[in-house]
Amino acid sequence: SGMDHAFYVVQSPPEDPTISPDFTYKMSEAELVKFVRLRAANDTLFTGKRNTSVIAWRAILKEMGIHRKMSTSQARKKWENLKKKYKEMKNPPPGITVNPTNWQWFSLMEDAMEGRLNDSEAMVSTMSLGEDSDYRPDKPRRRGRDSFRSDIELLVDGEDTGLSGDMGRDLGSDRDETDHERALFDSDRSALESERMVLEREKMVLDRERAGLERELAALDRDKASLEREKAAVERDRASVEHERAQLEKKRAEMDRERARLERDRAALERQRAGIGGDTIDNQEGPEKMEEGEIELASVQRRQKFLDLFEKLIENF
Repeated sequence: SGMDHAFYVVQSPPEDPTISPDFTYKMSEAELVKFVRLRAANDTLFTGKRNTSVIAWRAILKEMGIHRKMSTSQARKKWENLKKKYKEMKNPPPGITVNPTNWQWFSLMEDAMEGRLNDSEAMVSTMSLGEDSDYRPDKPRRRGRDSFRSDIELLVDGEDTGLSGDMGRDLGSDRDETDHERALFDSDRSALESERMVLEREKMVLDRERAGLERELAALDRDKASLEREKAAVERDRASVEHERAQLEKKRAEMDRERARLERDRAALERQRAGIGGDTIDNQEGPEKMEEGEIELASVQRRQKFLDLFEKLIENF
């Protein structure tokens, strides 16, 4: 590549504070919006391969015109902070309630994270990024007194070491983010495990309650079967009683007819005994007729008394 076997100069700390690695540039609201939109629209440039992050961030910063005010590591850190803040607002830890709308950039970051800003800006070009000196330098890592040797030309075999340093910081930052996400994952898993244990206990209680209800239901079924049997027995008894009642009504009707006949016989005997027309007194058969009448009258009275007793028996049944 064009970067192979290239010379580059490690600059000594400049005197301009705005270019100093220790200076932190604060973007305006408009710049921050464009920063997020450009990062979302050029997400395909961040492939994870060696140095692609640095090159992509340089292209974005140059497109915004702040490539001499903000370094690639600062841009990457800003993006990571925005993502971290968004995730904390989107998925707060268990037991913590937050209102995402309280953070002014939540809606913008949600659009970026969900892909709605992928076509919001044009793709930046990484073909003509210029020299390293055209960009804000990253804060160097401490490597002893030789860290700020000025105007020392280093022969680099392979990739540019400045980019390698940025890539190392990219990897370190990615590792920190991964550790943070792993910690959040572990926390979520612990919370889910606790909820699972609570649900298991609740399930055990519900199982016991269900077993109790099933036993009660079985007892109710047995009681219902017993009541059905008793009801059937009562229905049979009722049918038997109705049949006997019908028989008694039939007998009563017969008794009423018999009583009427007895009443007629008594009336006849009474007339005969009274000697209606005076013929019975002069008749020679008078005494015999009188005796027969007396006997028949006594028989009728006994039958009448029997019918009265039998009727009372029926009424008391």
